[in-house]
Amino acid sequence: IMDVESGKEVKDIKNGHSDTVLGLSFSPDDKILATCGADKFVKTFEVPSGKFLKAFEGHTHHVLGVGWKADGKLLASAGADNVIKIWDFEKGEQVRTIAGHGKQVTQLVFIGKTDQFATCSGDQTVRFWNVNGGNTRNFSGSADFLYALGVSPDGAVVAAGGQEGIVRVYNGTNGQLVKSLLPPGAEPAAPKKK
Repeated sequence: IMDVESGKEVKDIKNGHSDTVLGLSFSPDDKILATCGADKFVKTFEVPSGKFLKAFEGHTHHVLGVGWKADGKLLASAGADNVIKIWDFEKGEQVRTIAGHGKQVTQLVFIGKTDQFATCSGDQTVRFWNVNGGNTRNFSGSADFLYALGVSPDGAVVAAGGQEGIVRVYNGTNGQLVKSLLPPGAEPAAPKKK
């Protein structure tokens, strides 16, 4: 954990996971750090002390992303087991498992102060969900694994990128592709013939 102003290390959490750490997310009040990793766990640590708080176990493969609902009561995790898990932080228990992606769920981000979150996946899709498990919107157009995802706090703008090196920007309210940001020197794809 680093101090932004000084650039100095505040705390080094040693042995937080037994394998590669793949995702991090600060709680909305910045007092807790959630981490996830290849050891199939989501873990939480007190900030800035680094004191271990809780572990959440239930994924059957690497956990690739983790995020907090704005009220700090729920966590969500994205797994290489193709599912999303919702966790009750206080109880330290799993609330539900959400299936719907056909491949690894590579990234997860909550949308502002809502109970909605977005995911991207190796199945080439971005999806909006609510914490009850409902899939509320899908975004398509990618031709390869997606790894990176950003959503504006109001959910109106969505950006996703992955293996093909293209960042696609979507209208979050209707799912329409707004723009494709191509790598330098790349040519736009020719329109498909009907």
